[in-house]
Amino acid sequence: MNRRSILRRTAALPVALALAGCSAPGTGTDGTDERTDGRGNEVPGNGEESAGSVPIPMLDDPPDAVYLPGHRKSMRMLEPIAAGDSMVAPMLTYPHPFWVVTGTDRELVEPAADRGIHLMLVRWDPETGVVLPVDAEPRVTITHDGDEVASRRLWPMLSQEMGVHFGDNLSLREDGTHTVDIELPPLPTRRTGSLAERFTDGGTATFEFTYDQAFREDVVDGLELLDRERWGDRGALEPMTGGDGETAGTHSEIPYSALPPADEYPGTRLVDPNADPATDGPPRSGDAAFVVTLLEPGSRLADGEDRYLLVSPRTPYNRVPLPAMSLRADVERDGDPIVDALELPETLDAEYGLHYGASLASGRRGDSVTIFIDSPPQATRHQGYETAFFEMEPLDVVVPPA
Repeated sequence: MNRRSILRRTAALPVALALAGCSAPGTGTDGTDERTDGRGNEVPGNGEESAGSVPIPMLDDPPDAVYLPGHRKSMRMLEPIAAGDSMVAPMLTYPHPFWVVTGTDRELVEPAADRGIHLMLVRWDPETGVVLPVDAEPRVTITHDGDEVASRRLWPMLSQEMGVHFGDNLSLREDGTHTVDIELPPLPTRRTGSLAERFTDGGTATFEFTYDQAFREDVVDGLELLDRERWGDRGALEPMTGGDGETAGTHSEIPYSALPPADEYPGTRLVDPNADPATDGPPRSGDAAFVVTLLEPGSRLADGEDRYLLVSPRTPYNRVPLPAMSLRADVERDGDPIVDALELPETLDAEYGLHYGASLASGRRGDSVTIFIDSPPQATRHQGYETAFFEMEPLDVVVPPA
């Protein structure tokens, strides 16, 4: 089979989607078939045998890169709500597969063949519009008629349509109005600039939603199949949220976690010595694009007279930040080591977004910098991202001559 071959009977998709729940095939990075709830528990059924399953288009041989999946999801956007210093936007759709990442391994999470939803939350700073990173997982507790239905922490996630967010599949026993209580923990990410002293206390919020046949039909009717010949092509779906600009989405009141374009970063851009930055764009590793720049001495991010080495890995199409990575840098001058194993902590800044950076005493024209990716993004992946950002070779860049 070629990349665009489908493992499930996708011709029956419009009819099958009238049922709640879904199923999808997949393998771990070692080629074995893995189906769990992401917490070590097996889920029943494999899609063909489960009466409540929904065959979602899946590729049997996706590229080791960002690619177009076979469909665009439909979801119900609820009103954003305040939670402490943050705003939170809840979104609901049908349960669907995703991949949990641990180290360099990925594990398919396939929903049980029963009734339920996929719940998503986007958390952002209402003052700056910056989407907050995924290293502070919220806990949600769902009740129906006063009885607890589910309580768990949501996975940190990457999605082409939703960008950085939190989510999980949740089983629901009955139709009717459900109440969701959200607990947001304090934000542990290093923060700079106007965000430095904020989000230290977390927050709580509550919202309600109605789960019924009308909801199930609504999220199914909005599902859009892409042209079959595009399935598996390099590229990404357009965002469903966000304001004006090239990453604009259909729900502009909810920000999308797009980073600034490469040319909006100040300082001296480091480049691949074997590439033409004017035509090749930022250097890549594991299909992630890396903006690497040296901010000048006196920058608010640097210590004293040091410069600041800023590394901004992002998805290659929608500029979504890649969170929860482990990066370090070596610097050489004329073949001699100047800096060894400089740790680059994950950092959130209102102007530069989520990045990895540290003060650097050295850093002259002609210096060579090697960025080592000790750990790829530890975020759960939606389809189209599940095979990218794993085999991440060190990135060799140079400070360009004057």
